[in-house]
Amino acid sequence: MRLLIVSDTCKTPLGRTSQCISLYDCPQLLTAFEERPLRSDVVSFLRQSQCGFEGYVPRVCCGPLPDLMPQRPTSTVRPTQRPRPDTNINSNVDPVFPEDSNLAPRDQCGIDTNGDRIYGGQFTELDEFPWMALLGYKPNTNPRLTYQCGGVLINRRYVLTAAHCVIGSIETAVGKLSTVRLGEYDLQTDVDCSDGLCADPVQEIAVQSAYPNPGFSDQNINRKDDIALVRLSKRATYSYYVQPICLADNSLRLDVGTDVYVAGWGNTLGGKSSPVKLKLALPLFSKSQCVQKYRSLQAELTSGQLCAGGVFAEDACRGDSGGPLMRKSPSGIWQSIAIVSFGNGCGRDGWPGVYTSVPSYLSWIQQTMRSSNV
Repeated sequence: MRLLIVSDTCKTPLGRTSQCISLYDCPQLLTAFEERPLRSDVVSFLRQSQCGFEGYVPRVCCGPLPDLMPQRPTSTVRPTQRPRPDTNINSNVDPVFPEDSNLAPRDQCGIDTNGDRIYGGQFTELDEFPWMALLGYKPNTNPRLTYQCGGVLINRRYVLTAAHCVIGSIETAVGKLSTVRLGEYDLQTDVDCSDGLCADPVQEIAVQSAYPNPGFSDQNINRKDDIALVRLSKRATYSYYVQPICLADNSLRLDVGTDVYVAGWGNTLGGKSSPVKLKLALPLFSKSQCVQKYRSLQAELTSGQLCAGGVFAEDACRGDSGGPLMRKSPSGIWQSIAIVSFGNGCGRDGWPGVYTSVPSYLSWIQQTMRSSNV
């Protein structure tokens, strides 16, 4: 059962007494969140306005925003122009290293660079979830890249994502998978800054090859075997903002209702893609009930899939495909337990999302890494 951390009255960041209510019931802050471009000072104010949760919905201390003036944060790094999406990415291939064939060691993955913070809100911190990756596609009619899927870094050379993000209809609808972007936070800015801290420049790395699970087919309505590996042409450089995540194994046992987390740049409640990385807590959903629900849509779920969500307006959505379903272990290490695959719409009450189980494909992941690294 999720802990309710909320009080009826609260103090806004401006010191005014107000009510702690759902973000979606506070028009002043919701309007600010849905504006594009979404300014970093607005994100900072929204984060400071959070005052708890009602179920899985973030609550805010509702009130007007100040007359926010764009301010240049004090950087901890020298601002460096990041590669633009239409920049030619150096596709020279790094030599093969033995460790490229293996998952990141358990003592070097899933490390929380965030410290002891409360998870489950809406707005991520600058350094939160440093394993998140964005997949860039080159449309057939446009030289500029477009980012349509997510994934996670699992060692210096490989990103784990969904098969439907690397093969099938996405190639004709969007374009060919071309690059992977690591260390991203705000898609609007060349240097990501928040609350006076600036991150390192993003790493934009060309894709050398992609390996969808051979059992995947666009023709399967249930998206069986929806998992893939993406091999980078250059090895990722680990930093405070770029780290690998651990993968859950077959020893994982989670009860229905356990909190798990998704993160990404997918659609918000208002139907807009967020330029800033967001996070969301979801409950694991009963697999038997999930099977029955999707059977009504002629989709027969398999043992390699699990379900989460089912709470109105709270769900992974378009643009989050291929991203991780995560949990934080009792030892404080983050693990990817599944991959965002598909659902019946976005955030429909009673309809959980379907995810590809990572433990079910761990042997395939390891075998594919070894065989493709020769």
